[in-house]
Amino acid sequence: MNRPLIFAALASLVWGLAPALEKAGLKGRIDPYLGVVVRTLSIAAAALIGLALMGRLRAITAVDPKSAFFVGAGGIVAGLIGQLAFYSALKSGEASVVVPVAATYPLVALLVSVFFLGEAFTLQKLIGIGLVVGGVVILNAG
Repeated sequence: MNRPLIFAALASLVWGLAPALEKAGLKGRIDPYLGVVVRTLSIAAAALIGLALMGRLRAITAVDPKSAFFVGAGGIVAGLIGQLAFYSALKSGEASVVVPVAATYPLVALLVSVFFLGEAFTLQKLIGIGLVVGGVVILNAG
């Protein structure tokens, strides 16, 4: 496997993991908008070495630590690691190859959701997985 495909696959993996982390975080005392704020703060802290400016700082202090951890972890996984892998793949690879591979992240999210969040695995989801994988194979054939 060449370097762009490795980075595209890494982007798919980490983008697929993030929704499970964020869903786990959003089960606590945190509304969706505040979840986005916490996620963004986590990305800014990791990317800018602790620099963060937020307008709703008091609201962040009301978030329970478990929710903050999971939403923050989802932000770091998707917003920093995944985006870096995707840009690395795009920089040295063809977009027509890189994007479909990276766009298989819903497959990873489905698997993580089934195995770690206990969500149901249905025939409809199995068919969806087949279509995602089949589409990537077709786009990369030849």
